[in-house]
Amino acid sequence: MRQRWTFALVATAALAVPLGAQTPAPIQMPNGDYVIQARDTSKTAEVGIAGWPFVLKGGGAFTISNPESLTFTGKLLQKDGVATYTDQSCETPANYTIRKERGGYAFDFKSGGCPENEATLGKLLFVAGKPKK
Repeated sequence: MRQRWTFALVATAALAVPLGAQTPAPIQMPNGDYVIQARDTSKTAEVGIAGWPFVLKGGGAFTISNPESLTFTGKLLQKDGVATYTDQSCETPANYTIRKERGGYAFDFKSGGCPENEATLGKLLFVAGKPKK
């Protein structure tokens, strides 16, 4: 009888380990240089900042520069697969789930923020690299 319980306990533990290992790690967008693209390639014309550089720095600070070298700044703080976004046009934090998509990073709106940012950030895809000149 004791052997059956031991076997059952070992078998249960062995099955539990692979199930726990299948939980995906939260996505985090690493610091670096990115090119902003349209998340939906059929709507590239609607994304006025497609092709612009996005630089994510330490501490979550980011900059976006337009072709005339005007700079737009904000913060993108990340924890456990959730990004908290603020920028110079809206200091009300918005929360987004981070996803890997088509070789880049995309954001799905969760809560908070300003309505105009909710719609805009969700249309963007951030792909590692620098814009082609």
